[in-house]
Amino acid sequence: FYSTKSLNNLTSLAQYASRKKEKQDIIYYLAGDSKEVLYKSPLLQKLISKGIEVLLLDDPIDEYCMNSLSEFDKLKVQNAAKGEVKYFEDEEEAKKKLTKLEEMYKPLTEWWKKYLGKKVEKVEVTTRLTDSPCAISTSEYGYSANMEKISRSQAFSSQDKMGAYLLARKTLEINPGHPICLLYTSPSPRDQRGSRMPSSA
Repeated sequence: FYSTKSLNNLTSLAQYASRKKEKQDIIYYLAGDSKEVLYKSPLLQKLISKGIEVLLLDDPIDEYCMNSLSEFDKLKVQNAAKGEVKYFEDEEEAKKKLTKLEEMYKPLTEWWKKYLGKKVEKVEVTTRLTDSPCAISTSEYGYSANMEKISRSQAFSSQDKMGAYLLARKTLEINPGHPICLLYTSPSPRDQRGSRMPSSA
């Protein structure tokens, strides 16, 4: 596979494991159309900034294979677009900080979930973004957005025929440090921005 530390040369799982961070117990990967697009994904911003390598899977068959590989050399294998991401630092301090941010952004996340309705499963504050205001991730136990895209592209597939288990359970993650998001931290987002709030969202 290509990776965030090896865009021009292929790397193996064994090579990845040999250069992981000291406390790292997870092999991260992200699947999509091309390594260039994957490298620029908002979902990888924090991981890259922390020096955590992510495998870039640009062949449709890759994610099928990785889904059946839960562990390699005692390292968990995880899709960076699904579920919670760890940075192998002081987890307790990070959780305390996140709890404070969740309370600060609660009016916004509750309003946004109500506005988007069934389009997303939930809206939450994230630590995985550094530059982007928001991004879409998926549930750890559901289809990834890339797998849903592949399923939709099958000749026999249609929205009506696809079962619920084939649809990615999307989470809208917002960056609490981004200037755009900071604009909407008043007790009532609608009171602050009025009728412009839906268009901004």
